[in-house]
Amino acid sequence: MVTQFEYGGYAVVARAIPRTGGFAGVLTITDAFGEPGGPTFETETGSAETPEAAIALAEAEAMRTIDAGEVN
Repeated sequence: MVTQFEYGGYAVVARAIPRTGGFAGVLTITDAFGEPGGPTFETETGSAETPEAAIALAEAEAMRTIDAGEVN
């Protein structure tokens, strides 16, 4: 399961990856304006019982990361 959205000038891709006993949320943040250089930020955000919950974790972490200025 994958969702994509723009937030704070960044393009965010949030994915749910199957893991033993549930799903892991994984997020990738890149410049929304197409600047070269690959992903700006990528991390695994935790585990959840459903793919929807894993996506929600990844989306929340993306917004927190961008708001905190942790993206290059």
